[in-house]
Amino acid sequence: MNIKTTQIPNLTPMRGIAAMLTVLFHIDLMLGHGGDTLVKIKDSLVLSKMYLMVDFFFILSGFIMVHVYGSWFAENVTGEKFKRFTIARFARVYPLHFVTLIATVLIFYISAKMGVPKEEILQVENHPFSFVTNLFLVHSLNFHTWFSWNHASWSISAEWWAYMIFPFLVAPISKLKMSGKIGLIGLCFLGYITINKFLSPLVTFPPSLPFLKYDPNDNGINVGFQFGLVRCLCGFILGMVVYHFYKKEWLKNIASGGAILILVAIVFILMHFALPDIFVIAIFPLILLSGAYGSHNINRLLGSTPLQKMGDWSFSIYLVHQPLMFMLGAVMTYFNPIDPTIIPTGPPPKMDIFVAWAIALGFITIMLIVSYFTYTYVEKVSRNKINSWA
Repeated sequence: MNIKTTQIPNLTPMRGIAAMLTVLFHIDLMLGHGGDTLVKIKDSLVLSKMYLMVDFFFILSGFIMVHVYGSWFAENVTGEKFKRFTIARFARVYPLHFVTLIATVLIFYISAKMGVPKEEILQVENHPFSFVTNLFLVHSLNFHTWFSWNHASWSISAEWWAYMIFPFLVAPISKLKMSGKIGLIGLCFLGYITINKFLSPLVTFPPSLPFLKYDPNDNGINVGFQFGLVRCLCGFILGMVVYHFYKKEWLKNIASGGAILILVAIVFILMHFALPDIFVIAIFPLILLSGAYGSHNINRLLGSTPLQKMGDWSFSIYLVHQPLMFMLGAVMTYFNPIDPTIIPTGPPPKMDIFVAWAIALGFITIMLIVSYFTYTYVEKVSRNKINSWA
């Protein structure tokens, strides 16, 4: 049961790019009190849709799981195989999740002791019960009315439970005929439609955040903290099926070469006009296939050292960036406190776009340095130790 698979090298930098776009989305939210800073909404809605990079992660994850572990469960699921698989995934995701969870708790505890005012939108669901749900990776399963602690980790919670289901899906999906696999893709997109039309209206928000309301005109699927597992499974299973198409050599002539550049451009255009999320997600599997097949020029681009490193550090980038934001925000508030006697007469002024990008680039630099250390001394060390022990 050793893992002996050929690496698909282009997937690593693609993961890094998706992680960095997620960071830009959160930086824009942080600087602009809800966005509209790094890219003005009147000019483009592209950045406001970057939360969909998480859905690209889910599709990519399902694809990679079949590539790496599919042979383990191609015939059956035994207790020994399931245990080995669970330990391997635990070693991959849990140590950094635990470290960033504890770091986030300490950041908010210390900032409170220093007199930094509590920000409801960041901390409204931070309490002992949510710490327990985060600890056991169940905080995306409808236990809360908002994101808690390290907000981005909701997707790690959802993906963990997708991992637990994965071994039991491998054989049934692989045994489907081509028509069955196409039908399953259709069911995944039906799942996305269900999220938008039926689950999104059920999402509840904390009373202390009255500006958060369900918009019936929204065509999104952003239901992470309550129905995150459903959203994850739609993408994860889609990625599993896409892997079976990847193995069909005839697709290589269609999806390889410069197709990925055209597909990425289409995604940005769809996001620019804020078209329904399902249209963007429909392009993600094609981008994944095109990137996996690659071409001489695409391989050179994605194989560059900076993109490869960014891909290696992508999990750290994803889990580290929000605790780092919380810490820097608390430090800035501590040294630049708001005078409580001054009553605001309107929304906070928008930051100059050049200043916003300078702050964003400075933050990204710091985040990459921290991510290098967490990747090297938390991810790699803990993964090696846990797997050696197992």
